[in-house]
Amino acid sequence: MGKRKNWRGFGSLAVSLLLSLALFLCGCGGGDAKENKGAESGKEASGEEDGEEYVYVAQYLPLNDYCEAISSVMLGNDQNVFFLGMKDEKDILFSLKIGEDSVQEFPLEVEEGMMVSSMGKDADGNLLIGFMGYEGDPEAGGTVKSVMVKKISPDGKELETLDTGNAFKKKDSMSFYLSDLLQDKEGNYYICSGKDIYVLNQDGSVYCEIPVGEYISNLFAMRDGRIVAAYRGSNGYSLEEVDLAGKGLKALDTSIVFEYGVFLGGTDTDLLYTQNSVLYSCNLSDEKPTALLNWIDSDINSNYLQDFAVFPDGRIVAVTVDYSSAGETELSVLTKKKRSEVPQKETLVYASWYVPYYVEKDIVAFNKRSEKYRIEVREYGDDSTALEEKITMMNTDLTSAAPPDIIDLSYCQLSLEELISAGIVEDITPYLEADGDIKREDYVENVMRAYERDGKLYAIMPCYGIDTMIGKVSDVGTGNKWTLDEMMALMDSKGPEVEILEYVNNNYMLHTMCTANQSLFVDEENGTCDFSGEEFKKILEFANRFPKEANYDENGPSEIEKLRNGQLLLLARAVTSVSMYQMYEYEFGEPVNFIGYPTMGSTGLILTPNSTTVAMHAASENKEGVWEFIRFNLTKDRQEKLGTANGGFPILKSALEQMFENDMEEEYYVDADGNKQRTSKSTWTTNDFTVEVYAATKEQVDRVREMIETAQPDLAINEKVYEIIKDEAQAYFDGQKSVEEVAGLVQNRVQTYLNETK
Repeated sequence: MGKRKNWRGFGSLAVSLLLSLALFLCGCGGGDAKENKGAESGKEASGEEDGEEYVYVAQYLPLNDYCEAISSVMLGNDQNVFFLGMKDEKDILFSLKIGEDSVQEFPLEVEEGMMVSSMGKDADGNLLIGFMGYEGDPEAGGTVKSVMVKKISPDGKELETLDTGNAFKKKDSMSFYLSDLLQDKEGNYYICSGKDIYVLNQDGSVYCEIPVGEYISNLFAMRDGRIVAAYRGSNGYSLEEVDLAGKGLKALDTSIVFEYGVFLGGTDTDLLYTQNSVLYSCNLSDEKPTALLNWIDSDINSNYLQDFAVFPDGRIVAVTVDYSSAGETELSVLTKKKRSEVPQKETLVYASWYVPYYVEKDIVAFNKRSEKYRIEVREYGDDSTALEEKITMMNTDLTSAAPPDIIDLSYCQLSLEELISAGIVEDITPYLEADGDIKREDYVENVMRAYERDGKLYAIMPCYGIDTMIGKVSDVGTGNKWTLDEMMALMDSKGPEVEILEYVNNNYMLHTMCTANQSLFVDEENGTCDFSGEEFKKILEFANRFPKEANYDENGPSEIEKLRNGQLLLLARAVTSVSMYQMYEYEFGEPVNFIGYPTMGSTGLILTPNSTTVAMHAASENKEGVWEFIRFNLTKDRQEKLGTANGGFPILKSALEQMFENDMEEEYYVDADGNKQRTSKSTWTTNDFTVEVYAATKEQVDRVREMIETAQPDLAINEKVYEIIKDEAQAYFDGQKSVEEVAGLVQNRVQTYLNETK
């Protein structure tokens, strides 16, 4: 038996948000005596009985406390959670009865040369544990030697062993792995390996191979035993059952439209699944699914979900794995309680028409840690709502009598300048200056200025990337910026068959260049503009060098081939890590320069937010709480994790330097002969190539540091102004008007617009 651990509870109270039907699960504070209130997304799920409102209460248990490492985790049929881990350098199967604190440990017999790979289960709830043997280093392109599956009962007894013999021998270890293991009622085994499904007979021979061609996110058994694959294909996201007779897949008979999520067979319904942070239940014959709860409201990050279940007693159980935090694995159990019995927190409303994974991560983390505040997400519309309608709903809400407290700037259609002009956003400078721990001088200054206007600060991006153009030194030189004239000269020096940029049309380039140089043309503060000079005409001429429509040739050479043979000159990309910088160096195959976009003024390197970047609503009644959330992602603890979690650079100087040190630190492993061997730090895989990236050089890190220090804010152009530019430019692109005529028309129309909006 394993040592006992304490279940943690956290507390707060959810409130109604947006609609009277929306009841939300609430967040956590600290301390073992507290409970964390949960919420459901619909009145049907609220459990309203005899006039009482019921909400979910969550308890959390970190499974990593039981062992050194967890490689696989799964909920069993008997209200147990099973996980594979290491203890005293031995592979152990752990079993924990949900609601109890102690675990059972079942040591696994691992044959020489084999490794524990994954875990699944059969139709009766027995466990299937997959083992793989390799020839050579599996992380360096070795091959598969053998595959074995052992069936183990929930009480740890080994029932049978499936040896696949030579069925998978010599498979490439980089592309073949055991992502899902199943056994159906007839005894057939199913192995999912990335984009392929293998059906095996009980003797280990392959009955059929089903090449799906797309990454299979789930292979699971429905309530009636059918095996179903979930993947995103050319016609959208699909759920298709394995057709043994036809040795292929066939679509499920349902009118419900699915998107990417985590799927499993239900107990009372055909399916349980999570989609866009909401847990749904449905039968295939239903017209639409039933929403059970929103995981965010339960302080559970749906992006980390590995497994979940709805128990007969009404409890909902989830297992999450945070791969950005060394695989931190947590078991959460949600139970209904009367709302009146749950302690309250002050509510902060977060407004966005889309919630990306990093926002969900940050909100969940804040809610768990804050003793006083809880954030609730106010999304606009649902999956059936058109994007334009969502944007309109959000913009209307920002000026309503009950606006949100927090505005997601990444998904707000209004520019910062428009928000400032309308008096919607608050200057956070006083909060920053009054904070005893967050000191401006500790943060990268030009990144801090990204959302500063006229000496007032409206937002801080905790994590960011650098948007740039990349070219060979032999083409673009070694300078740190270039002009439109220089870029056009490069284009002129090449033949017409050479692409300057891939899949870029004239409207895209017009928008890019007008955005990068807008300060030369428009002074919104004074209500003036000047499009009569040579700079704007040159932008029009430059954009006109690109086609009206970007053509994609699926049978043409790959991007890396075109870069290396000179058919493609530049890439326009965002760099969010030193490792990514190294990857682009590899792709070009010779020395490169991250030179940036051609500019008529400052650097052409653009800072882009790559994390939760928000503004405080000027009408918020809880501005101190909003600042608590803003500062939360600026703290040393969060900053040292943000880069890994979000794929970007931290704004805290010490965290950035720590990241650079880690990038330059060599990593090694000890081979079978006891020799120390240099190993890669990361692997980049695209449709065209795979590259192992090793420790960075000081020169590479210094160049990335220089890019960060010289990058400028991404100033969103006034879209009304750009619509005028785009509208008039089309006549020039079509050859109907001269560049001088278009420049004059743009000047008149933009000035009229500025006069009307003063």
